[in-house]
Amino acid sequence: MADRNAQEQENPEESHDGYRWSEQNCPICEIKPTKYVGKRGGASHRENQGVETEIWACGKCGLIFPNPMPYPIGGLGQHYEVDADQYFQGHDKLGKLDNAAGLVEQAEKLLGRKGRLLDVGVGRGEILIAAKERGWDVEGVEPSESFADYAEKRIGVKIWRQPVEEAEIPEAEFDVVILAAVLEHLYNPDEIMLKISRILKPGGFLYLDVPNEKGLYFRVGNVYQKMRGRKWCVNLAPTFSPFHVFGFGAKSLIAILRKHGFEPKVWTVYGGTSMVSMRGGVFGKLESVASSLITRISNLGNMGTYIETWAVKK
Repeated sequence: MADRNAQEQENPEESHDGYRWSEQNCPICEIKPTKYVGKRGGASHRENQGVETEIWACGKCGLIFPNPMPYPIGGLGQHYEVDADQYFQGHDKLGKLDNAAGLVEQAEKLLGRKGRLLDVGVGRGEILIAAKERGWDVEGVEPSESFADYAEKRIGVKIWRQPVEEAEIPEAEFDVVILAAVLEHLYNPDEIMLKISRILKPGGFLYLDVPNEKGLYFRVGNVYQKMRGRKWCVNLAPTFSPFHVFGFGAKSLIAILRKHGFEPKVWTVYGGTSMVSMRGGVFGKLESVASSLITRISNLGNMGTYIETWAVKK
């Protein structure tokens, strides 16, 4: 924490549009980004969502992030203090419960038994529900008050209401930590991974999944923007939902895992579903159809839109 605060004090800042803008080094390699990716948000978004932000990549590990980084002046609540049902509207509730049960079953097979499980970024609590029903001892981390209230009332287990790096969780306390669709949202991924390494027991497992910002969808999307004469990119969403502020590919994800004593044991890259919904106009229809086609193609190789991994703490 001290290093990040020192960096923020050293680098020039300004505040506007509801954000504090601070020069950002790669949190993995601790160097300035050198590869310009493009602009994202505001005038550089097809629906004018968010505030225009410059997106860069680390020249060493390839991690993608805004520079300067837009920190919400109102804290995380500026993005996430909404009703839990409203934030997750459109999500497949039964499907999420089924996926959670499958995840817990995987954890049992890898660990060889049940144990203590911590879910970081609880949301509506599907993972905690699935693990508790299977006999695990579970706790959660959820800094959003509305989400924490929802999960605690729904499940009846302990919810740490601070960011995980600030929570006073004892070291070597858990057998499994789940970080599902969370790391890309956090402004301090290096601190998060350090904390998780400390609270996991040796031989314990971390599950995490992130968008593959080096995948075919993003590569083709950025080429398409250039072909249309735009300086836009399709990576991240720093100032609009879903508020992704760091973009990992295989190289950067493995780098941050190994930096903190993890070794991937299960590694899956997949296409998922198309990220572009249908809209009107010739270009709108073309973009939607092309996105669906690219998503299907990316399922065939190692260029899918998502990465998930189980990594063991050495």
